[in-house]
Amino acid sequence: MEITLPTSWNDITLQKYINLRPVINTEMSEIERVINILCVLTGEKKEVIKNISLEQYHKIKKKLAFLNTELPETLVNKRFKIGPHWYEFKLNANKLLFGEYINNMEILQDAQDNQEVIFNNLHKILTTICRPIEKKRFRWRDVEVTGEVVRQTADNFLENMPISIAYPIGVFFYNHLPNLTTDIKTSLMEKAEKIMRESKKELDSLSVGVGGQH
Repeated sequence: MEITLPTSWNDITLQKYINLRPVINTEMSEIERVINILCVLTGEKKEVIKNISLEQYHKIKKKLAFLNTELPETLVNKRFKIGPHWYEFKLNANKLLFGEYINNMEILQDAQDNQEVIFNNLHKILTTICRPIEKKRFRWRDVEVTGEVVRQTADNFLENMPISIAYPIGVFFYNHLPNLTTDIKTSLMEKAEKIMRESKKELDSLSVGVGGQH
């Protein structure tokens, strides 16, 4: 049986890591653990995995030893390519969509009682601090972010982002959560106040216009 295996955390996507967490964090025999890990990584059933030879088992166990090491907590580059798209790790609360704020607050509220909620929704959280960029005329520029772009980005992160990139950014988000939440709330309040001021101006101008007709 031929099996292509990851050799480092760089080879484990966010989706694979989410699926691996129950196996990694559960007490079981070494043989059972390797079988369950292989099921997640290959998508094969246990009956198929059990057909590997004893020699293969020892080689596989050695290759998967990196799963016993700590996940990296440092991001090597703030600009990176995931799938066909480029992204940059940065926080700009002024450019956050209101829907993103609401979704993330709901996720974080649920996460208070269950840490797994954070990992299961990490791809959605990361869209708020990893924005799409593109190169035009030899310069990197921000891509306009819409609700559809956010959804596509979240899907791309889930399927293609290595956990070696996702985890350090997730750690940053978690450690700076109080400050980030305050910044986001302040930005949204400023936006709301601006909209109200502009709406009031429009109403005032309409009133003047109507008054001038009489």
